[in-house]
Amino acid sequence: MLTSLQVNNFAIITSSTLDFNQGMTTLTGETGAGKSILLGALGMVLGDRASPGAVRDTAERAEITAVFDVSESPSSQAWLADHSLDEDNECILRRVVTRDGKSRAYVNGTPVTVRNLRELGQLLVNIHGQHDHQLITLPDTQRVILDDFGNTASLLKSVGAICDQWHEKHKELADVKQKLSARGDRLDTLRYQLQEFSQLDFKATDFSAIDIEHRRLANATELKSYCEQAMDLLQDGNHAALTQLAEAQRCIEGLTEQDKSASEISELLSGARIQTEEAIDSLRHYGNTIEPHPERLQELDNILSLAHQLAKKHQVDLPELAELAGRLQQEMESLESIDGSMGNLEAALDNIHKDYQSACRKLTKKRNAAAKQLTRHLTSAMQTLGMKGGQFEIKITPRKLEQPAPSGVDQVVFHVSANPGAALRPMSNVASGGELSRLSLAVQLIASKQNQVPTLIFDEVDTGVGGGVAETVGQQLRQLGNRCQVLCVTHLPQVAAQGHHHIRVAKKSSDNKTLAESKLLSEKERLEEIARMLGGVKITRRTREHASEMLDAARNADEPVTG
Repeated sequence: MLTSLQVNNFAIITSSTLDFNQGMTTLTGETGAGKSILLGALGMVLGDRASPGAVRDTAERAEITAVFDVSESPSSQAWLADHSLDEDNECILRRVVTRDGKSRAYVNGTPVTVRNLRELGQLLVNIHGQHDHQLITLPDTQRVILDDFGNTASLLKSVGAICDQWHEKHKELADVKQKLSARGDRLDTLRYQLQEFSQLDFKATDFSAIDIEHRRLANATELKSYCEQAMDLLQDGNHAALTQLAEAQRCIEGLTEQDKSASEISELLSGARIQTEEAIDSLRHYGNTIEPHPERLQELDNILSLAHQLAKKHQVDLPELAELAGRLQQEMESLESIDGSMGNLEAALDNIHKDYQSACRKLTKKRNAAAKQLTRHLTSAMQTLGMKGGQFEIKITPRKLEQPAPSGVDQVVFHVSANPGAALRPMSNVASGGELSRLSLAVQLIASKQNQVPTLIFDEVDTGVGGGVAETVGQQLRQLGNRCQVLCVTHLPQVAAQGHHHIRVAKKSSDNKTLAESKLLSEKERLEEIARMLGGVKITRRTREHASEMLDAARNADEPVTG
């Protein structure tokens, strides 16, 4: 549950720190006092979209921190553990928004993405807004309400997964059909290209080795001349290096006989002579391998010319030609066998569609069972919400689909009769604004009883009700607060009096600026606030007595919940 909320420089809130307890907490105040702004700050720290307008005019950044006790929220504990963010039974969410609209998010002091913050926030808090009744007439909203009530999440997941498989195979089949329509022209192109590639034997062709051999044959005469000149300088000429080394060595040997310290010079010359002889042998062998070979040179010219031509044509390097040829061959074989592929894909699609229909039948069955229960609950709720004799019914019919949808094949429509004897008609056609508001509230209350989220927030969802109906709504919210934490923004004293705790939000002017302040009320202050809500500007003794009676009635209804 939410234990505290700290808001700094958000909208018209300079600084506000609130502690929250178990049970039902009501938030009241004049219209425009900042109640919804306080909830907006909470929404921000739960992952709502940030905007520069969220920052107070004279500040550079807004900062919101919310502390939660997750000891009784297994789903939140599991999420925190999965993301290595668990820290005992406490969870601290923090959001910082700068004037330029940038924001940073933290969970237990660790930076996280806003998406992570939103995922965790949905496990901690469920917010019901004052405009929810405007959405309840939409078919998609009605289906979601029924699915939430019927706990169909696992079946919806199965249907969605099969739907994804179908769309994937359908896309593959569409690609195959597209290829089939252009197969003839493409096959002609591929056969022509592969015919060109067939002139190169890639298995026996090493372009690097061919290039070396080609250079050698193309320059054979020049290379032969270099070899002959080198042999003349080393061995064959009148002043050959080998002869000169031998003569120098004889001189050093005579020197060594007279002075032993010159023996090292003799050894060096001996080594030089040996290496020169080895170089001469290697040069002679290399020279013997260099012979003009016009036929081989022409063959290599042809191979390299064709290879460079294909590489330029297909915009690849020479070493990539073999891989390209392999891909073209694979594409051609795939196109030649495309008829079989299309048949396999069509069979796979047929099997997937059968699985989809089977999963949808299970989903429909569960929806029908849930519809009966929700119909009974809502019809009963209508009797206490100012629609005595009214009836509610959920009709589920199959809808025509061109392709599988992740939500299944059912069309869910809420039907209502707000007056005794009136025919049941779609809610969007017959319900008035006030009736829609009360029906939406009934749905939210019923759904919340099954909700595993530890904190529920109701933002002026009691709009459009009053009198005894308002008292009934307050009682139901209080009963809900006995099971989980409930925060309720309201303008109705009948609802405010039912809370276990009470927070007042008020505007305050200071230095020509309007600021919002919030305060947890004592019992005496709470009596005055309920009296204000009942009597307006002038609070009389009778107004206070009426407020006291309302508070006493709420306290006597059940045992108060302490924080």
